[in-house]
Amino acid sequence: MNAVVYYSNTGQSKAIAEYFAHQLSFPLADVEQLSNVCYKNLVLVFPVHCQNVPHVVEKFLKKLQVQNLALVATYGKMYHGNVLWEIQRKSIFNIVAGAYVPTKHAYLQQDETFDSFDKLHCVVEKIKNPSTICFPKLRKNSFANFFPKLRSQLGVKLRKNARCNGCGHCTEQCKLHAIDCGVTNNKCIRCLKCAHTCPQNALDYTLSLPLKLYLRKQKTTQLVIYV
Repeated sequence: MNAVVYYSNTGQSKAIAEYFAHQLSFPLADVEQLSNVCYKNLVLVFPVHCQNVPHVVEKFLKKLQVQNLALVATYGKMYHGNVLWEIQRKSIFNIVAGAYVPTKHAYLQQDETFDSFDKLHCVVEKIKNPSTICFPKLRKNSFANFFPKLRSQLGVKLRKNARCNGCGHCTEQCKLHAIDCGVTNNKCIRCLKCAHTCPQNALDYTLSLPLKLYLRKQKTTQLVIYV
């Protein structure tokens, strides 16, 4: 069985996954809704969280059985870290292609989305004609593993507003069980999937001053491809 599997909180990774599914004629699936973990060819698209692999994706990789795997990591134009190398180092997967794709940052409203899909065509071709590759070890911020969830919680305040009607959509969408009708708990990683998908626009978020200053840094739009 072949598939393109994605994890997406703001829709950026899903859009790229849809491109691969269309080009390869592979079925598209949300990693949070999957029951099958056995594949012949698989493209896995996911966002980088604080230069780390999201917990949901880590859980999926621990169960995954696949013959050929392509990894596509999206990042919010700050820095992608070293997640592809880290996945390869910890696994026995036959990895045939990979990419770091710059996309809109979840915390920046004015940021531009990725639309240069033609540049990913070489990844599509490599998946059609797979051969093993090795990712180089890249630089990673020394603080990336230092309580990333706590840093996110301190940097982003999330609260419901008067438009909340108690529909429970946010509770249903959060697979981390980190929010209940607009009220978060300490499991929240501030991915903002709840805020971006709320049908009532009932969740507001504000950024701390240190985070605002960090996000003003010069952005990188480098597309890195390994084939």
